[in-house]
Amino acid sequence: MVKATGIFCALLLLTTLCWQSLAQRAPAMPDKCCFNFQTRRIKRDNVVACYPTSPECPHQAVIFRVRNGKEICTQASRAWVKRYQQSFQVSSFSIPS
Repeated sequence: MVKATGIFCALLLLTTLCWQSLAQRAPAMPDKCCFNFQTRRIKRDNVVACYPTSPECPHQAVIFRVRNGKEICTQASRAWVKRYQQSFQVSSFSIPS
């Protein structure tokens, strides 16, 4: 009985270590992804920063941070979003905090 218990514990430990190893190799989840998007254009004067979402997100998006601190998801393919994004790249490098 003691031998069977020892073997069971060893197998349990080995299984636990394997699961932990696999979990560490799993791709990291991105910090922020967008699923709902602002439909109207944001007033440019209200935007203080912007950054794209991770390529690992299911939808390509740009997140705009406005003066009141709110972050707004927008579709990266929209023309006004591209213009705003370009103006930020030219004037400064905006990094989310």
